[in-house]
Amino acid sequence: MIRIVKICRLLLGMVVLLSVAPCHAEKPTITGRFSKESVEVGDRIEYIIDIEKDRATQIGIPDFQEKLSPEEQQKRAEQMVDRSKYTEYDDDVFEHITSRLDTIKVEGRRLHLRQRYTLAVMETGDIHLRPSILYFDKNRDVPDTVYAEDSITLHVARYEQYDTTSFLVADPTSQIGFKVDSTLTASLLRAEGMESQKDMPFIFAEVKDYVTYGIIGLIVLAFIVWLAVWLVRRYLARRKSVVRMLPQLPPHVVAIKALVELSNRKLWQNGKYKLYYTHLTDILRVYISGRWGICAMEMTTDEIMTALSAHDLPYGSRRDLVEILRTADMVKFAKAEPEAEVNEENYTRAYYFVENTKLVDEQRNEGKQDITIETKIQD
Repeated sequence: MIRIVKICRLLLGMVVLLSVAPCHAEKPTITGRFSKESVEVGDRIEYIIDIEKDRATQIGIPDFQEKLSPEEQQKRAEQMVDRSKYTEYDDDVFEHITSRLDTIKVEGRRLHLRQRYTLAVMETGDIHLRPSILYFDKNRDVPDTVYAEDSITLHVARYEQYDTTSFLVADPTSQIGFKVDSTLTASLLRAEGMESQKDMPFIFAEVKDYVTYGIIGLIVLAFIVWLAVWLVRRYLARRKSVVRMLPQLPPHVVAIKALVELSNRKLWQNGKYKLYYTHLTDILRVYISGRWGICAMEMTTDEIMTALSAHDLPYGSRRDLVEILRTADMVKFAKAEPEAEVNEENYTRAYYFVENTKLVDEQRNEGKQDITIETKIQD
């Protein structure tokens, strides 16, 4: 039984080794492309090579910055088996600008690399290129070249320079004696292979990146606008809810607080009689407006008393209000300066006018004595 187990383990180990061995010996695969299908001579273009290889596999990546002959390339490859770069491309066709190698994805032992070159095209016509890299097999001293399955083509249009006088014809009606012949210009351009922009075929690959970035930008902009609108609406909703939650103070509470603040300012004590009685009557007018719905701010003393006659107002409170308003009229219009006792009495009258006329629960108001300035003085 033990021998059978050992044999099974041995067979399992052989299967694992056999399955792993091809993975290490597998050659890398590559694909290549240009960022555009057609350019003009002298333009810059991006040349991209995608490489998929095993972690343990050594490769050589093309280097546009260095030019070597085939003999020099072979000699260097024999001397430096582990070198990471080699040169295969003629710098008469491409001029190297920049390059970089990025790791795009890692899947177990497999690496997905991307080599990018920024090149300037120096030749015209159709340039056919088959992407390739070097593959260093551990069983060989000479590196092997791995090619992409398909070659790629770049269309390079030539840049023509014309003598501007070639497009001029005599024109006696012109002040300068000649003009530009548009028909001749179009025929010469077409004869030399230069098509106008509107007649050139549309190549989506040339604008693919701009379309992609444009769509992404629009999505991001739409999200930012939506987020801003949502935040503003949320802020306004919260502010509105807070305003609704704030309880509206009763008129008598507002009036009492205003009277306390007026007393603390000590206006009449500093000779400001008109300002004192103006604030005192304004407090009472605001209270009357909130308590009985009368527009007291725009009424005279007589108009206020006439409007209040329609309401059940205690006699003492009515009398106190008349005394306050009459004294205030004398101060504001006749520049009277009441005695200190009169000022104190009017302040007390205003306070108890609010207290005796405020809107309260009927049950709590039963048996309550009407407080006037006389009852206060008697106390």
